[in-house]
Amino acid sequence: MATTIEATMAIQDKVLSAMQVSQKAMIDSVKSWSETVETVYSKLPEFATTDPKKPNQLFETTLAFTEKVMSSQQAFTSKLFEAMVPATRAAATTATSVPKPKV
Repeated sequence: MATTIEATMAIQDKVLSAMQVSQKAMIDSVKSWSETVETVYSKLPEFATTDPKKPNQLFETTLAFTEKVMSSQQAFTSKLFEAMVPATRAAATTATSVPKPKV
């Protein structure tokens, strides 16, 4: 049977490993996004000369994009909080099951 210290260290190792996997996934995602942005922006001068927009159309297009970004961020944040529910349940269970020290 594992000691409390051994069990704690095993849990810490698993948490650290999970954090490293998720950090790598986030870095890979940001890198991919950044490379996509670079590709799009490198073509902007071409876009500007081939299809000039009226200022109002440009504003409306930009505003629509901003709304899409905000909606995407809202969905992402909601899913992120949902993903954290098991950890909060575990913390709540641990907090209620640990005996309080006598003063």
